[in-house]
Amino acid sequence: MTPNRKPLPRAGEINDILVICSGNICRSPMATAILRATLLDAGVQGIRVHSAGTIAVTGSPASVEAIEVAEEHGLDILHHRSTPLTIDLIRSAGLILVMEESHLEKIVNAAPEAAGKIFLLGEFAEDDDKNREVSDPIGMPKSFYATVFAKMEKLIANFVFELQKS
Repeated sequence: MTPNRKPLPRAGEINDILVICSGNICRSPMATAILRATLLDAGVQGIRVHSAGTIAVTGSPASVEAIEVAEEHGLDILHHRSTPLTIDLIRSAGLILVMEESHLEKIVNAAPEAAGKIFLLGEFAEDDDKNREVSDPIGMPKSFYATVFAKMEKLIANFVFELQKS
């Protein structure tokens, strides 16, 4: 884990986690489904998990590849519809997970008061994993989506572990 990362709030102090990517049709829908399942498996209850995108348009479905990869892991994102990121979503979230540094910067520029509750998902990587960003699979083959999904599964497992011990 990143040694200088700001401390996570305790699981009991968070009631809303917002997951952010760019278009809200690939990474964040998959990550949201993974996070919900991981929290459930860990016995963590009472946290709303939802997503939005920094450049999302309202109402787009998840990409076909994201739906298929999630389904292969027993997760259903078929009914997901994209949501644009708003100041209200930022302010109401107890914790925000982002995929890229650019997402973090965009949120901090829009709402500087939110800086303390934003975490790059890659901050929860093992120390030997140098790539702290989760690559955008849009336009890539399904195998790349599967790679992104596997990376997010590991990061989210580490995040939930850290959340439970904070």
